Amino acid sequence: MLTDTTQGETKGNQCKTPPSIEVPVLIVGGGPIGMLGGIMLAKRGLPCLVAEKYPQRLDAPKAHALNPRSLEICAAAGLSMNRLHAVATPRHEGADVRIVTSLVGQQIGSLPYERQDEAVRTLTRWPLINISQPAFEQVLEQTITQTDQVTLRKGLEWVSCEQQPDQVISTLIDRASGERFQVISRYLIAADGASSTVREHLGIPMLGPHALQHNMMIHFEADLRELLQERPAILYFLFGPGPSRVLIAYDIGKTWVLMHRCGEHETAANFGPEVCTRLIRQAIGSDKPPIQIKNVRPWVMSAQVAQQYVQGRVFLAGDAGHRFPPSGGLGLNTGVADMDNLTWKLASVEKGIAAPGILDTYESERQGVAQTNMRQSLSNAQRMKVLMDVLGYNPDAPETVKHIAQRLANTEHHLAIQEAVEYQREHFDSLRLQLGYAYGGTLQQEDSLPISDFRPKAVVGARLPHHTLADGRSTLDLMHFADISLLCGHNSGWVANSHRLGFHVHCLAQGREYEMQGHCPVLMGLSKSGALLVRPDGHILAVADAFSEDSLQYMQNALRSYMHPSSEPSTTTISPHEQHH
Repeated sequence: MLTDTTQGETKGNQCKTPPSIEVPVLIVGGGPIGMLGGIMLAKRGLPCLVAEKYPQRLDAPKAHALNPRSLEICAAAGLSMNRLHAVATPRHEGADVRIVTSLVGQQIGSLPYERQDEAVRTLTRWPLINISQPAFEQVLEQTITQTDQVTLRKGLEWVSCEQQPDQVISTLIDRASGERFQVISRYLIAADGASSTVREHLGIPMLGPHALQHNMMIHFEADLRELLQERPAILYFLFGPGPSRVLIAYDIGKTWVLMHRCGEHETAANFGPEVCTRLIRQAIGSDKPPIQIKNVRPWVMSAQVAQQYVQGRVFLAGDAGHRFPPSGGLGLNTGVADMDNLTWKLASVEKGIAAPGILDTYESERQGVAQTNMRQSLSNAQRMKVLMDVLGYNPDAPETVKHIAQRLANTEHHLAIQEAVEYQREHFDSLRLQLGYAYGGTLQQEDSLPISDFRPKAVVGARLPHHTLADGRSTLDLMHFADISLLCGHNSGWVANSHRLGFHVHCLAQGREYEMQGHCPVLMGLSKSGALLVRPDGHILAVADAFSEDSLQYMQNALRSYMHPSSEPSTTTISPHEQHH
């Protein structure tokens, strides 16, 4: 347990931080991934300390989307979905992407931004929402204040660590007092962002290009509703004079960000109020609404994945382990799933349910997903080049807008422009990457399909397919957040024999704990005597078509080999219909 909780509190007298604190898990970084990880650990019964370097949260909007899988994870972790949706961008205002010469200029084309309609609810209970990172962080911080066993401490800067066989001793600085002290933890999770101090201290290299593009993030406030009229969107790709730019509408009535490409050696000092105002006016295409510049910050577009995710008792999560181009919105969402994968394994080891070797699967499972998402993000970033070529876009030409207008007016160019716009669709519809990634390679044969083509299957390694149950819940709502679940059909022997699996599992039987509707059992691949063994993170560990002694042995082996990877595997033969992990 955490031995002291006074630092960072505003009530009462300021207390000196003790020379050392002991806690099972130290999370470095109090951004969205660090806070969510703390909430998950606490719900899984493992106390933790989240140490955040900055005393106050930055107000720059940063990430803007939580995809369906992230929302499913948030719901399972106990976050209020009503609260998240209340602070999200209204769906009709964030449903589209527009390609324009300026915000009020000529529209070149438009596409839906992901699938946010009701039809996608056949695949997930929670369609994507657009939500600014500060708003998401506020919900997470509110949740932490109501959650036992997790403490968020601000103004604590992590400096270094020393690993021992059974613990990690970290040195931190109280930035207010300058005092150094130690945190002794069983494990350390680095969730301290793309420039991770922990990763640098460990000497873990990032693999892939570091500087694909240099940009300046210009955060400003303006009410642009009147200008937009019938053209609201979440993203506006601008093809006007100057470098290609993107406007992000976190709130079209207030909060905006202009992503402006800049030179390698340019700093925020090169973008004073006059420069930023001129660039914003150029992007908007009007000088009517008043604007207020809030923040200017440089950032570098990278496409990198850490060489390793695990070093001893230290784990990288979120941007500490992967840096993606923002195209596709996969960075934050990949980090959410990192924490979901890691936290249940840490809790299982500490409870004695799993052997320490299971922690190695964190890297083998999540690193591959990050590499796939990094490649897709890079591909997305390069897709606009096709449209630029078709439009004959020349950012240095003062007549570029007039030239584009001429091409749009020329019927000979219509089809090519429409095809180039359509080519961008995969950039904004990646449902298979969001929901269809699998651990163990069981779905690799589908890698050639478009990333928008998601076909849920109840196979080993995949996320349990979502189906709406008779009582309105999702099949995913049945899963236990901390333990393995056994989902079985009608008239099976699994209920009577689940205790023989050798591990405590939560047995959920059709007709007893849940009731499926219509063709749901068939779609789930769950026969009357079949069963699915599901991990706490919702991914399937084993599938059996029917109950038998052989299938029971198969389930036992699947559990033993995954939870205790050093155990000797069994040689029991199973039917060809049963899926191996």
